[in-house]
Amino acid sequence: MAVFVTATGTDVGKTLFCSLFLAKYAAKYGVKYFKPIQTGEDSERVKIMNLTGLNERYFLKNYYTFEIPASPHLSSELANVEVDTDELSRHLYSIRSERILIEGAGGLYVPLKRYYYNIDLIVQSQLPVVLVASTDLGTINHTLLSVEAIKKSGIKCHGVFFIGPENPLRSDNIRTIIEAGEIGLLGTFLLPERRLARQEFLGKVAEEFDPKGILPEILFP
Repeated sequence: MAVFVTATGTDVGKTLFCSLFLAKYAAKYGVKYFKPIQTGEDSERVKIMNLTGLNERYFLKNYYTFEIPASPHLSSELANVEVDTDELSRHLYSIRSERILIEGAGGLYVPLKRYYYNIDLIVQSQLPVVLVASTDLGTINHTLLSVEAIKKSGIKCHGVFFIGPENPLRSDNIRTIIEAGEIGLLGTFLLPERRLARQEFLGKVAEEFDPKGILPEILFP
């Protein structure tokens, strides 16, 4: 079944998580990537292609692309385009049986149009989620609020994947969130201190991402 990748906020690490997973498992399991709504000129699918070396057959085209790098509701309004969320949810529902990582735009309550949010799209499409969270200061509040919203909405959550630099708060933040939120831990990844070239990135994927090889079975049983 397809999986919706969401996060506790913007720039927390959804694209990096997708890059890590695809680099390790796309070819082996036939997993593809889809970002339904892209805002801004920097395309996540192009970033992931460049970082992983995967060709276009692993990437679905964006359903909507807007030039202004802002929340989809504003980007679409500035482009004089209304996001048809009913049509989009039907499309996501139609591909839910496939092995696809679907990356959302921002967090759960980012509006796709006025008064319609990512969380509404997830519910309407009947997709399970992976929640990507930071390990930095403030993540306990952000992540527990996101977990609570997911649980109240009835969405199935495979668990939380943490991305962040090494710091004194890291281990306790993770433990506190998992225990207080009563949510599964999918894994962690140390954020590199600098941008990595492709071969360096692939080396870190092989050594550090999902070392026990459990994620494909959890996400795509």
